Amino acid sequence: MLIVESLLLLLTEDSGRPEGWSSDNDLMLRGALLSDLMLAGRIEADTARTARRPRMRIVDATPTGHPVLDDALAVLSAKNGKRISSALTWDDLRPHDAAGTSLVKAGVLTKSTGATPGAAVEPAEPAEPAAPTGAAPSAVPVFPTRDPRPEAELRERLYGEIAGTRAPDAQDSALLTLLQSTDAAWRILRAERTGLRRSGLAQRIKEIAEQAPVTGAIKEAIASISSAVGVISARTRSAAAAT
Repeated sequence: MLIVESLLLLLTEDSGRPEGWSSDNDLMLRGALLSDLMLAGRIEADTARTARRPRMRIVDATPTGHPVLDDALAVLSAKNGKRISSALTWDDLRPHDAAGTSLVKAGVLTKSTGATPGAAVEPAEPAEPAAPTGAAPSAVPVFPTRDPRPEAELRERLYGEIAGTRAPDAQDSALLTLLQSTDAAWRILRAERTGLRRSGLAQRIKEIAEQAPVTGAIKEAIASISSAVGVISARTRSAAAAT
């Protein structure tokens, strides 16, 4: 799975509703999508003007072969040369819908067609249209779980990487860094499984990021995305608290 697909599974309840403790889901999902494109060699973080506010630069516009990435790459042409933070807050980039649709096709999720999760669910394989339920359509697609195994396997893999019994790959390293950027990691990765307190988990994720099997430039680019996510998240929370 892509990073954005893995993250969607972690941020979504089996019912298809977003985890109630997070208001940063879209922000993190956009960060995950940018990270996927970084690892695919399609974009990079340009720090020529300032290292603190890197800009997103498209370096290769050829298709990757994955619809989620290719659709995003086409849309992001409008943000070429703009700050990464601009792409992270851009509503035209819809990773939730794209990743959800991809996982429906893979048979991992289903798609709710009603306003209430579970009101009318589309199966992964084509079928006869369901009878109208009378419910108003939801503005945001809801993706209930169809096959819980991929998320369970993902969680076990992350626990193994944190414990040091499994070598983390580049995708999982980026995923963990994104989760930590909004302080969501400790909520998703339970202390009874990691054996770590909140601060200890943060330190372990930092170590995993430093050990990621990627070049220094990509490592810095992934870090810049997560850093921008963290900054935007903190500002949003501060503004909300002030109102």
